Amino acid sequence: MKHKMARNINLDYSFTFLSNLNLLHALWMIYLSLKGFTLLELGLLEGIFHMTSFLMEVPTGAVADLWGRKHSRILGRLFFIFSLIFLWTSDSFLFQSIGFILTAMSYNLESGAGEALVYDTLVYLEKESAYMGTRGKKELIYQLASIMAFLCGGYFATKNYNIVFTITMIFAFLSLINAFLMVEPLGIKAVKTEDKRLIFSIFQSLAHHSRSSILVIKKEPKIAFLIIFSEGIFVFATCLFFYLQTWWKSVGITELTMGYTFAIQGLVAGLTAMAAPKLDKKIGEQRLLLFLPLLLLFSLWGVALTSFKSLFFIFTGGFEGILIVTVSDYINKLIPGEFRATILSYQSMVFSLLMILLFPLLGWIGDAYSLLLSFYIIAITASILYIIYLLTTLYKGMKIKQA
Repeated sequence: MKHKMARNINLDYSFTFLSNLNLLHALWMIYLSLKGFTLLELGLLEGIFHMTSFLMEVPTGAVADLWGRKHSRILGRLFFIFSLIFLWTSDSFLFQSIGFILTAMSYNLESGAGEALVYDTLVYLEKESAYMGTRGKKELIYQLASIMAFLCGGYFATKNYNIVFTITMIFAFLSLINAFLMVEPLGIKAVKTEDKRLIFSIFQSLAHHSRSSILVIKKEPKIAFLIIFSEGIFVFATCLFFYLQTWWKSVGITELTMGYTFAIQGLVAGLTAMAAPKLDKKIGEQRLLLFLPLLLLFSLWGVALTSFKSLFFIFTGGFEGILIVTVSDYINKLIPGEFRATILSYQSMVFSLLMILLFPLLGWIGDAYSLLLSFYIIAITASILYIIYLLTTLYKGMKIKQA
């Protein structure tokens, strides 16, 4: 059984590669703007995506904990395939909204479940200490797949967007087959629902499991801090990623050129992710969490103030790569296995809430004034939050010394 379980790690690497060969990922805003959607409508669609994600993150995380990480991952792939059909064939805001809802559901079912599957596999194999290295390799594979998707997507978008959708659909089906080959990790307590009132029993199990997960976070408040801290950083980088596409298109930069920029950024992120375990040992958790956000802040201001937007955007990838790997390891070490997928879903839930608040606002500002103003607001907001974080950290340090 250990041999079969060990295969999960390599299968997760291949799943990560196939599922992230999404040629549309960096192009959907351009694709929909070419269809006549305004920046405000694009912001609302992203808001719908994150509202769905916010509402469904915890229930889908509980599904993975209660009925299996593998099943959750398979369902996620099916939802993604259906979402592509809506996004591809629809010209109306309503049906695009349905497509975005399905896309969000597919991400919900994968987020938490995939990471929990890998970590629990390592727990079963008694190799938990290898998680940060495994997560670093996975991040590199993710970035390599993204590089291919950016380059191919940018090239084929200049030819025909139907090619972009067709290739993405093929890889989505291949990743679905990959998910079926995985083995459910052993040692996690499954909840059996024998009540004849099946629907009631399912919701009762979900509610109980969610409450128990919240109690885990209350006992270990550092989990909440790491979740809010990391997702607060990632949301600024994500907003920049999407709205830079529209800005570059407006100044005459082609999808292929954007693809090169995204590819370089992805390569930098992948390489720094691989170096994350060594940096963690050399610098330590406290210093990493203090200085990396400062460097990211420097990059955000570089995008807002200078004409070297591509260069500073590439820098953001390097800092993100390190944070993704290290923070993931810090959080997983604090979570009991039977609650892992649910609590990791809270992490995505926080991200979605922040995106709901920020993304449509930036789209409205871009429509009403300019996207350059949106970039300034991203940098200013990030600066204010970092100052609050820095002062809070210093205050806590002083209290500990006095005690």
